[in-house]
Amino acid sequence: MSDDGGILIAEDEKTAREALARLLAAEGFRVAVAEDGRQAEEAIRREGPAVVLLDVRMPELDGLALLRRARGRAGQPAYIVMTAYGDSGTAIEAMKCGAYDYLTKPLDFAEVLRVVRRVVDHRRAVRGAAPLEAAARTVLVGDSPAMQRVYKLIGQLACSDATVLVRGETGTGKELVVNAIHGNSARAGAPMVAVNCAAIPDALLESELFGHERGAFTSAANRRVGRFEEANHGTLFLDEIGELSPGLQSKLLRAVQERRIERLGSNSPIAVDIRLIAATSRDLERELEEGRFREDLYYRLNVVTVWLPPLRERKQDIPKLVEHFLGRSGRAVSVTAAAMSRLCEYDWPGNVRQLENTIERALVVARDGVIDADEIRLGERAGSGGVKWSEQAPLEQGWWRNIQELERSMVERALAEAGGNKTKAAERLGIQRRLLYGKMREYGMEG
Repeated sequence: MSDDGGILIAEDEKTAREALARLLAAEGFRVAVAEDGRQAEEAIRREGPAVVLLDVRMPELDGLALLRRARGRAGQPAYIVMTAYGDSGTAIEAMKCGAYDYLTKPLDFAEVLRVVRRVVDHRRAVRGAAPLEAAARTVLVGDSPAMQRVYKLIGQLACSDATVLVRGETGTGKELVVNAIHGNSARAGAPMVAVNCAAIPDALLESELFGHERGAFTSAANRRVGRFEEANHGTLFLDEIGELSPGLQSKLLRAVQERRIERLGSNSPIAVDIRLIAATSRDLERELEEGRFREDLYYRLNVVTVWLPPLRERKQDIPKLVEHFLGRSGRAVSVTAAAMSRLCEYDWPGNVRQLENTIERALVVARDGVIDADEIRLGERAGSGGVKWSEQAPLEQGWWRNIQELERSMVERALAEAGGNKTKAAERLGIQRRLLYGKMREYGMEG
């Protein structure tokens, strides 16, 4: 077997191994097989295949361990990882270790052939980066095809320092993606500093980002180090980047281009070594057309884009998400089929965050450790449907807890209906934007 298209199938399950061998042989590929990780490692060393179809769970030596041992060696084949365990950690780890692609079982043979042909056509032998320490695990949940694509991209980005723009609707989990990229990168041991560009007034944001010297302005009694400097050697995460004013966009562009900043009140440039990740729920292309976002900054930030799908486009992940939220509560609670059906039929304008809050509320009112359809409140307004909210609120949880639930629900709905635009959400609620930010912090909605 040589570099011109030979394939090794490393799979401990006999039926799957033989089916793949027949499929690929029928397509004209020269095929070899291995029943466990040790045999696979020896076959790779002995025969030098162009492609390895590699099962994750194998006796003797599992697929991920084999990938780690092979990483960095010259002349390695392209590894296509196969697994029935489609969790985010496995997918990210596989891609980080140098896998060319990642397939979940049960395998789609047409997809297998497509990926194999792409590898062979391009003669690509993936070479991994230098070994990394064990990375922090993410809490991204779901094994839908849309999320598998996200996991693959996170794994690939973990081995680079490329600037990343994370995009998606409010509540899709953009901050979790940022944490996953940083936590699986070579910078994982350094700080990840997050700044919500929408939560800080423009007058203070420049100082927040770049710092200031003593006396730079009236209230600057002491020198302050900015977030760029705090993130040195680590990752700087700029959330809600679309909310930046034109003046700050210009200053940010210069810092991004030069990787140098100047504190307010100083002319001395300070070099910073950072990986920059930005996130937005805004339509930046529309912002460009209407002159609210700089084109040059857009291209500086949009080196690699991670698109997070809305929950309505990955409803098959809802049961796993519900299981995750229930498990985190530490309570023995079950969900009836009727309740799960209701959860899966809803379109979730507030995405995963809205689902999480819905489950939290259901846990509060659930009787006898069972969440039924009656405990699932979806998009209900106070006093709507002929039943007053005050008549639905469980008195035993107390006046203040009920008021908090109503307030949180109103903030959540206003944000969802405003498409994540906090200015519009505050207007809908009839409150100042600063108060909205305070309520978002209080209820853990800042991400």
